[in-house]
Amino acid sequence: MLDYYLRNRPSLPIQLEIFDAEGKLVRGFASDDVLYKTNPNDVPIQVEWIRDPKPLLAEAGMHRFVWDLRYAMPKGMRRSFWGPAGPLAAPGNYTVKLTANGKSSTQPLTIKLDPRVKTPQDALERQFGLASKLAARLGEVSLALQQAGDLRKQIDARKKEAGGNAELLAALQELEKKMESAVEPDSDAEFGLFGFALPGKEHEPLPRVEGTLTRLLIVVDSSDMGPTTDAAAASVRWEEAARETLGRWSSFQKDDLANVNGLLEKAKLKPLVTSP
Repeated sequence: MLDYYLRNRPSLPIQLEIFDAEGKLVRGFASDDVLYKTNPNDVPIQVEWIRDPKPLLAEAGMHRFVWDLRYAMPKGMRRSFWGPAGPLAAPGNYTVKLTANGKSSTQPLTIKLDPRVKTPQDALERQFGLASKLAARLGEVSLALQQAGDLRKQIDARKKEAGGNAELLAALQELEKKMESAVEPDSDAEFGLFGFALPGKEHEPLPRVEGTLTRLLIVVDSSDMGPTTDAAAASVRWEEAARETLGRWSSFQKDDLANVNGLLEKAKLKPLVTSP
């Protein structure tokens, strides 16, 4: 719990930042952040069980802000009501920095291990390292899925614009077929934490990689005993599968997309593009 006092209401948004012992940014908050809010109609549980993020208040007076001791989620990672969140910070020394009206002040912050937990520091650091690696890869996969969703909409639009161009329509349909195989739904998603195993011999589609990395991250990060042998081994295998899947997605954008864009250019239609 971080307490701070503002004598007057600042003219600019305030910022609250947490840095690790090496000075690297762990988490940043601002009073003008656009906060995620759960739609009660989208969750199968009582909404009272869900804790949406609270704003960093910039009014004059005394305030209390609660940091959940977690690193930021990687860019691209999609939120859900049950997780995952960013990796849990390991015990150690941190620094909190508050900036208001261009002036900053800092205070030291020490995260201590629960006295009931006897896990060695090196095991907790291995846990943090594995969770961070899974989270980073999950962010890349989630971004790829967002690209695929946007690309699907563009393909639908170009098919309508193609008119009677049979060659172009056939190319767009073939491209759509290849993309759909890359984003085939995760058949194990309904089983939650229990619906994943080691990757198979076949190419894993993006949704299954995303779903499994999500479950692995939750499993790894929810323990206070360090990563188990099974979790570490599964993470290695799924890391390899994720790299292969992302490599195929990159090749799809580089080669297949370029071929169709050549036909679109001849037809004087907009090219298919994916966001960086």
